[in-house]
Amino acid sequence: MCYASTFRKISIIITVLLVCSCGDSKQKNANLDQIDRSLCNFLVSSCLKEANGAEIALFITPNTVPSEQDLSINLKSNKSITIKSARIEGRDMFMGIIPVTTNSLNDKDFSSKAILGSCASGYMVWRLFVTYELNGQTSTVFYDFLADNG
Repeated sequence: MCYASTFRKISIIITVLLVCSCGDSKQKNANLDQIDRSLCNFLVSSCLKEANGAEIALFITPNTVPSEQDLSINLKSNKSITIKSARIEGRDMFMGIIPVTTNSLNDKDFSSKAILGSCASGYMVWRLFVTYELNGQTSTVFYDFLADNG
């Protein structure tokens, strides 16, 4: 009876270890093997979104979007807009809300600074929400991007 109980405990521990390590390696392999085309890729170009007749391009530098470092965020619109608010949040994981204060360079160009928190998983997707006004109508666009993409 004692051997059966010990064997059961050992088999449960081994199963848990296998599930945990398989899950981690599957997640890492999935991250390496799959490219999420819905994400902005600043290594290639700016990220363009359209709403309410305005196209707004997002640029982030450094373009690898490193965590825990100063980031320069620039928005460029094809129309004269007023940015009402902006914030960054984790897309798939709550990491708090990072307020983004934009500085208007003119009625089409805006700049800001931000610092993103670090995530231990190695795969952190952030979402920038930008609410703006154009011709008296308020719209919101969002941009999803990967941190530490380099």
